[in-house]
Amino acid sequence: MVDFAAVFGAMPTPYLLMTPDLVIAEANDAYLATTGRTRSEIVGQPVFEAFPGNPSETQADGGASAIHDSFVRARDTLQPDTMPLHEYDIPDGAGGFSKRFWSLISTPVLDTEGRCAYLLQRAEDVTDFVREQERAGIDSSALQRRVLEVESDLFARSVELADARAAEAVSAGRLAALAGIALRLAGAQTVAELVSVVTEGGLALVGSPGGAVAVRQGDVLASVVSDGLGGERTQAAYGAVPVSGPLPVSVASRTGRPVFLPDRAACLAFAPEMADVVEATGAVAFASLPLRTADRDVGVLTIAWDAPHEFGPAEVELLTAFAAQCSQSVDRIQTREAELRSARQLAALAELALTLGRAETVHALTRDLVDRGLTVLGARGGAVAVTDPDDPATLRLVITDGLGTDTPDIYGQLPLAGPLPACVAARTRRPVVLHDAAECAAMTPDMTPVVSDTGCEAWVALPLETGGRLVGSLTIGWAEPQAFTPTEMEVVVAFAAQAAQALDRLQTRVAERTALTALAGTVEALQRSLLSEPPAPDHLQVAVRYLPAARLAQVGGDWYDSFVLADGRTVLVIGDVAGHDSHSAAAMAQVRNVLRGVAHHSGGRPAEVLTGLDCAMRDLAIGTLATAVLASVEQTPADAARGARVLRWSNAGHPAPLLVLPDGTVEVLERPADLLLGVDPERPRSDHAHELAPGSTVLLYTDGLIERRGVPLDDGVAWLAGLVQRLRHLPLEELCDRVLDELDGQVEDDVALLAIRAHPQDRPRPPDAPAVPLPEGHSALSRG
Repeated sequence: MVDFAAVFGAMPTPYLLMTPDLVIAEANDAYLATTGRTRSEIVGQPVFEAFPGNPSETQADGGASAIHDSFVRARDTLQPDTMPLHEYDIPDGAGGFSKRFWSLISTPVLDTEGRCAYLLQRAEDVTDFVREQERAGIDSSALQRRVLEVESDLFARSVELADARAAEAVSAGRLAALAGIALRLAGAQTVAELVSVVTEGGLALVGSPGGAVAVRQGDVLASVVSDGLGGERTQAAYGAVPVSGPLPVSVASRTGRPVFLPDRAACLAFAPEMADVVEATGAVAFASLPLRTADRDVGVLTIAWDAPHEFGPAEVELLTAFAAQCSQSVDRIQTREAELRSARQLAALAELALTLGRAETVHALTRDLVDRGLTVLGARGGAVAVTDPDDPATLRLVITDGLGTDTPDIYGQLPLAGPLPACVAARTRRPVVLHDAAECAAMTPDMTPVVSDTGCEAWVALPLETGGRLVGSLTIGWAEPQAFTPTEMEVVVAFAAQAAQALDRLQTRVAERTALTALAGTVEALQRSLLSEPPAPDHLQVAVRYLPAARLAQVGGDWYDSFVLADGRTVLVIGDVAGHDSHSAAAMAQVRNVLRGVAHHSGGRPAEVLTGLDCAMRDLAIGTLATAVLASVEQTPADAARGARVLRWSNAGHPAPLLVLPDGTVEVLERPADLLLGVDPERPRSDHAHELAPGSTVLLYTDGLIERRGVPLDDGVAWLAGLVQRLRHLPLEELCDRVLDELDGQVEDDVALLAIRAHPQDRPRPPDAPAVPLPEGHSALSRG
């Protein structure tokens, strides 16, 4: 009688025996040696108490739950359960854990009634092999991890076979060679490269001159055939076969079971069509093994021999292992290709979103949509149909050049009620998908000339909607028939969504620009109406400029003013009311008009006038803040005798005036500035004075002239001082124009500019400085 206990103990592979409730019943010597434990320490203990998990950042239970699930599957299904390479740390006897990698198989042991009496776990320690692979430079990425799992599992299998069949040296050598081929398969990037590895190495293991790898594509098996099976002729004949066909490759794919044909007779008995295969390939024995992953049918590996071939258990096991390696490689290649396609499509979608956001016309939008988006799907061209706001029953199409140079003339305008896909998609708000020319003709006879005119057989048309509103449709054409996978349709729908949003933004922007352009003209005219033409008494010349910022339909609070008081003084005002809206414009108008009244009534000095204005703003509830410089140009009889004038000013928090002397000296009339208007009317204000020599120029301006984003204000003042110094020789009006020209029209804030020049009084007024007379009856005309 066989002593099974002795056999169990003598086995070189580690084994653990457990009860169905996962309590350790026995362990062989190899298991105890591998784990460093004694029989008395673990027998009778629940397995996960004897071997607790070592928590990590990625596995809170150290991986125990995955092993537990494998035990349960084997126990409940009564079928062996094989785990992939698994990391599970075991106690090191010193209070810590030893990192280990395992190849684990759990097998139920049944009683006479077919129930699970025990669970037998084979635990092969492959840590040394994993470390060797890590030292070889294999990183922990998902791809290399999969390769490492395959290699480790293969190593464990080869170790088990070597231990169990030590005498079978030839078999062990073949397994070692298969491990090497596994490494090469892991590096294959395409199915063609995989076939090359299979042909150059794998087939030699089994003495085969040639083979083929078929990849399932829907209901078709697309095969790459090695040169050893007849070359191009065989490839042409059997490069694509239906899954429903009678050949071994089709049957293996359809049933999921391998097909072994050891000789010519078996081939002809399997299917009459095999006679042609035998003749074309020169082979008489075939093995077709399904390539499968856990969740899908990948394809079929076919191996051929030119002489009869026996398929014993060892041979079948080797071929099955080889097919498993090919399955993993094909799955990896397909997954990688799908990821690359998805990455390209996502990148195209992201780039498209940015590009469409910059499109200024429907033509540019359509071109960018095709050039940067649809080419990822291999489309030849496309068209964007836009609903006509003036004629809702008409669609206007912008068509790319890829659909033909004459198509815009033929299909540039279509009735919404028409039969073509662009019309149907817009009208019904549902996608239209036509896979080939036959479906086009079946949809409507009107599609037959469309196919001819554009050279496109496959079409997709989608409605363009945003916020529940239809803005048009997107139509895309392909030169060849298309299958349109779900992923491809998702990308097309995503492109359409981007196009809809971009088209909606574009239409909205055009409408807004049209409205804002009209409004901007009205607004600017309104503001300019508040900026009156200045007087030019005696030999004093006044020039004014106003430049609105690049904001459409916004009115600012910048203003200038100049008028003559009853005593003959010329008053100059530059100011800026806080804000850029209609409220600031209204406040500016109020402040301007109140200042005029206060100045004319009081006739005081600039500081007194600003104080009166501040009080009036409080009493009249003009709720705003404003900066301003109020200046007066005065001339006593003594001043007139020597041709001089005096500039007297008060500054309420505004940029300081610039004085340009005839010799080119530029002085910033920087004096301690007083509070802004609208803060505290009781705070005293100061006057400052400076003599104006004949030929002097003074510039008053708002901060929009000198402020630049990220540039200190003092640098802006220095820039302006240098500029007017270079331009001082120009007539005053030209000087003002040249100053504004330097801004190139791109200003972030409104600019108001008031410049005065004191011409010598002992010579005629220059022709470029014509006098602007005072209004008839002005009080200054009758002064003493």
